[in-house]
Amino acid sequence: LVVGSTLVTTSGHAISFVKFTLSANMTLLLLDNYIEANRYAVYFFNGVVDGGGIIVKGNTLRTTEDDDGLESSVCVNAIDLRNGGYFDVENNTMNSVNGVILFGDTTVSFAGLLRVADCTFAGGTEFFDPALSYLSGSVTLEGGAQWRVEGNNVSAASVLNIPYPQYKIKLSGSGTTVALAHNRQVDNSYPFADFFPPDTIVELPARFVVGCNLQGDEEVLYDDVFPEKVVVFRCGTCNDDAACYMPGTESVDRSSCSCSCKEGWHGASCLPFEVPDTVVPPVAERAVDGDTSCVVNQTLTNVTLNMWKTHHCYVGVTFSGVGATLTFSFDSMPLHLPINITLTGCTFREGAALQFVGGAEAAESAGVLIRVSQTVMRSSTVAFMRALPQHCDIAVTEVDAALSFAVELLDTRMNTKFGVVMLKDAVLSASLLLVSDVKAHATKRDAFVVYSTGTLTLVGGSSLYARYCSFDGYTHLFYLYSLSVSDHSVFALLNNTMFSGVSLLYLRHGFSVSDHSVLRVVGNSGSVRYAICNDDLWTVQRSSWLDWRDNDVELGAMFYDSSSAFVSIDGSSVVTLTG
Repeated sequence: LVVGSTLVTTSGHAISFVKFTLSANMTLLLLDNYIEANRYAVYFFNGVVDGGGIIVKGNTLRTTEDDDGLESSVCVNAIDLRNGGYFDVENNTMNSVNGVILFGDTTVSFAGLLRVADCTFAGGTEFFDPALSYLSGSVTLEGGAQWRVEGNNVSAASVLNIPYPQYKIKLSGSGTTVALAHNRQVDNSYPFADFFPPDTIVELPARFVVGCNLQGDEEVLYDDVFPEKVVVFRCGTCNDDAACYMPGTESVDRSSCSCSCKEGWHGASCLPFEVPDTVVPPVAERAVDGDTSCVVNQTLTNVTLNMWKTHHCYVGVTFSGVGATLTFSFDSMPLHLPINITLTGCTFREGAALQFVGGAEAAESAGVLIRVSQTVMRSSTVAFMRALPQHCDIAVTEVDAALSFAVELLDTRMNTKFGVVMLKDAVLSASLLLVSDVKAHATKRDAFVVYSTGTLTLVGGSSLYARYCSFDGYTHLFYLYSLSVSDHSVFALLNNTMFSGVSLLYLRHGFSVSDHSVLRVVGNSGSVRYAICNDDLWTVQRSSWLDWRDNDVELGAMFYDSSSAFVSIDGSSVVTLTG
């Protein structure tokens, strides 16, 4: 089963099946896909369908080249359908030089069925003679086999083309039938069928029936197109073989031209198979590792994580070198279960880092608990990237950090000089991130304690607190490229100490606080040039609050606001500046 997929390639074909056999109870299904290639969207070569089946339904099948007039949406080369085996091409949208091309010798025998039905096909090439069904080889039908081309809508192409006299359609045996009926061409710019009568050989009692095909709104006339043994019927009359697949038909009501099926036969035409609606089978349940044990008192230089587990625990572990970077990817975790990640008394050194990576959007989760405590970090960082799952409870506490050299983080454009804690396009949704009791010292210039690149977004009642931390040698306590706090969320810097530096809070491209949210900078101190440095627009809207109180920057300024900055505070919001 290939279902609901987009497969686009510049190769000759997007899907190919070569030298295959489908026996009874084996079925190949291509359903509701978009498939595009240069020459053939789908290619079948040298296959035997012996009691099994192929169904190609509901797809868009497109090719991009028209070099020699043989390009096609479906290419069938030397296929043998027998013992009830079937090949059904139904309800597809096809755009190519040809719709279905039959190469080599195609054999349909012993109640086999080849069917092209209810497709929309556009040929659209001015250099060749396109057709919905194009024979570049011979087709032999015998022993009650059938080939049906019915109910298709065709533009800029013929319905059937047999370009060379050496290619034949040969029918023999009782019940063997070719039905070419109820097709419509958009106009008469191409002939309905383009071949010579000797190309068709009908040995009675086999039947070749043609009828009720339209060009525009006019019924096609078949003057001198088909040999005498071909049965031609007009619209408004009922031909049993065109209306019904007779092997599966109990009776035909000719007044309504409808079929009553035998037991076990399917659809309005009483087919030997049931054409399925698109059904995506359920993904097999993957066993979740529920092991709650901890890794204790080890030194690791290489780490491979099993993401499909609920508990990750490290106690007293030393992570050494970039190969020991610990990366938790939430998109690969069983978020339908509560997740617990705990690191206690661990050391990260020599380029090892701790990374948490979310997705493009905040995924639903049953809750994610992250605790990083009593941790030593040497030229390392804790990084949070992209949208973290909803309902995260994260605490990074009691960290002893020192930065003496910068290390490039794996799979990012960031390095450790950017922060003890780093945020990259981070989104918190209904979540808490607490950074508390961090003591850090830097000897590297232009270092930041907490660094956020992209937009840091807090929504859905989220909170980010940095509190009771002390820093020496850093340029900024909290560097933000852009900040958005909304929907009852809180961003707060509380009671931190910075012994020297440029600012407590640096806002590179402004911030927005809205919808009952709070930006709080309270009780911080340090010998810095500015408490708050802002280079761009800042807005406070819809019952929100800027709470900036009791900060002591000694001889520094409380604000640095560039000449390009713009301040917007609406009438429902409040700014508090005291102490």
